[in-house]
Amino acid sequence: MELYLILAAIIAVAIALFAIQNATPVVVSFLLWRFESSLAVVIILAITAGIAITWLITIPSRIRRRRELGEKSRRVEELERRVKELEEILSQRQGPTSEA
Repeated sequence: MELYLILAAIIAVAIALFAIQNATPVVVSFLLWRFESSLAVVIILAITAGIAITWLITIPSRIRRRRELGEKSRRVEELERRVKELEEILSQRQGPTSEA
């Protein structure tokens, strides 16, 4: 947990330094939309939008993998039960072994 806090602090400091060094105002135009903001804010928003879009695009594959994992886990449990049953049958058929 402490490692995550240290990493978060380092990232926060890096973002703050980035924002301070890139405070130049820029005008962003997209279709009919237009606004002025600092370069750092524009870059951070673009990165955040990219991360969000990527996360949304990967949702179906993550759902599919989770479902497949559940199916495989159930199959493993089923096979483990079957192995146990077969071991019990085998031990019953072999009967007690006497060492004399």
